[in-house]
Amino acid sequence: FGLASFSRQRQLGMPSDYTSSESYRLFRSWVAQQRVNVAVGTSAEKEWKYYDYGPKDVAPLIMIPGASGTAEVFFKQIVSLCPKGYRVISVQFGFYDTHESFCQGLDWFMDRLQITNAHFFGTSLGGFLIQLFARFRPSRVLSLVLNNTFCDTQFFHDNAPCAPMFSLMPEFMLKRILLSNFPQQKMESEMANSVDFMVEQLETLTGPEIASRLILNTLLSDFKPGDLTLPHDNITVIDTLDDTILPDNMHEEVFKFYPDARVAQIKSGGNFPYLSRSEEVNMHVEVHLRKLGQLGTLSPEMKARASPSNSLRAIPLSSSSSSSSSSLSTTTTTTTATMTPSNDATPPSTDDAVEDVQQEVS
Repeated sequence: FGLASFSRQRQLGMPSDYTSSESYRLFRSWVAQQRVNVAVGTSAEKEWKYYDYGPKDVAPLIMIPGASGTAEVFFKQIVSLCPKGYRVISVQFGFYDTHESFCQGLDWFMDRLQITNAHFFGTSLGGFLIQLFARFRPSRVLSLVLNNTFCDTQFFHDNAPCAPMFSLMPEFMLKRILLSNFPQQKMESEMANSVDFMVEQLETLTGPEIASRLILNTLLSDFKPGDLTLPHDNITVIDTLDDTILPDNMHEEVFKFYPDARVAQIKSGGNFPYLSRSEEVNMHVEVHLRKLGQLGTLSPEMKARASPSNSLRAIPLSSSSSSSSSSLSTTTTTTTATMTPSNDATPPSTDDAVEDVQQEVS
């Protein structure tokens, strides 16, 4: 399983198991990839790729991948959460070589999509970046879901002596650096499938995209505890208990940064639990959103899609609740403005939310 399995598949011209799965096929038929150019100040425009799906009258969940991920790696969250009335925007950002420029780019990306504020999910590097964005523009961040992430880049900086050369390295060498961090040992099938899919997605990234992620991952930061004004009640930390590329002390540091955050620990799942343990991750994300009063907006047809018997039916949503295009081609149109949830609604208790979501999952 894992990288060896993927190498054999590529030699035979075979896609990964996830790429040929029914849920991925439905994801590609439900929502088209969109692109938007974002300019910050006098700098050149950066292209952002993204998938935007779900009702436009709720605050979205913006999902940021790790160093090796693309906008497609959260397809299981889109297929699961959007039919329940949640709006998910999975993004893939362009080349940024400083943390500040990334935050400015994300700020402008939200402006282009006319999004006032949003919930954020970030994994690994993506989780670190959304923490920085929450400090940079706190008024736009409703909550954070942090998955297998970190709060300090010192470890990566100290172990990357070639960091100043990332922007000059050829693409194959940059990909080799990322692949060297992938697990090489045998593993159970779902975790192996997640690794295969991530390697497949890594192959689609360009040299500048990979260089940007490696630079942001190794660049020293002055981020420290207490920098965020966001209440810890609005933060959920989702971690796996098995081996990941992050040292244990980096996991523990996140808990020290946010001692009052909600913690959801998954027994196994490796580096990519949003793929290998997607049902558990989706449940914790939904509990997080419900706790904050984000209950979703279910139209009759969305209720039908969310039911267990119809959860994988390829019935496109109406134009009022989804992107107008369901083809596989890309489009450059931007989405309409979003509204924040009403403050008058009384959020359900965490226990009630967990019970409701567990019943739906079962």
